[in-house]
Amino acid sequence: MSNSGVTQRFLECLEGLVADGKVRSKRHFAMTIGYHAQGISEMVANRREVPLDLIEKAVKAFRFNPVYLFSGIGTMFSNPVEDDGLRLRNLTVVTDEKGDERILHIPYPAQAGYVRSFNDPVFLSDLPTYQLPGSQFKSGTYRSFEIAGSSMEPVFMPGDIVIAAYIEPKYWEQAVKQDQIYLVVTQQDIVIKRINNHLKSLKQLACCSDNSDFETYTIEAADILEIWKPSLKLTKFIEQPISRLNTISITEQLQVQQRMLESLQQHLTSVKVS
Repeated sequence: MSNSGVTQRFLECLEGLVADGKVRSKRHFAMTIGYHAQGISEMVANRREVPLDLIEKAVKAFRFNPVYLFSGIGTMFSNPVEDDGLRLRNLTVVTDEKGDERILHIPYPAQAGYVRSFNDPVFLSDLPTYQLPGSQFKSGTYRSFEIAGSSMEPVFMPGDIVIAAYIEPKYWEQAVKQDQIYLVVTQQDIVIKRINNHLKSLKQLACCSDNSDFETYTIEAADILEIWKPSLKLTKFIEQPISRLNTISITEQLQVQQRMLESLQQHLTSVKVS
């Protein structure tokens, strides 16, 4: 049995991806795109045709040229979309046996490794995953991150877990809103900050902390690996710490009470005199 021309051309495109270093191997391609590596092996061995759903995924994720796949005309890959200096990325996801995405959790001790291997299926497969009820988490890609520092207190405390939705790089300029909180994965670190978006004008993000002890700084667009929008917070701080009470409000209450005492004392004095 020999494969159809479509399958042969699909495998040619796959070989081109490996040769260009876009994926490390056919197995890496399969894991990145959410397909069984054994299925690719069977195509190579002429025992299986490429399914349409796999073609659709390859067209979307790696820009396989559908005209070339079905007719042999043109180039193997479609022309890349202009990204205005922001790099296009293919996000590796983790799925269950039904093909549904699972939420990948990155505890603080694993975050340094995540920065180095954020798209490595082998590294990601060793991290804990879970699913949450509700329609909100049935579409899109979510990951959860453990907060370690105090720069965003009191909104986010050390030990809080933030579940965040993935923002594709091509939408960063429009989707990252001013003065809202985002998780930014850079080539050095993972940070959660209130962001001022200057990607379009200056190719950078200004990162502001809610804790006034920390200064604002910028991250260059070329240094950004991923951006995630917080959707849900899990916290063990059920009650507000006493140290965070509004001291101005307490002072005002004491002043009101002092005036009441003075008024009462004047009243008692006037009654005694009369």
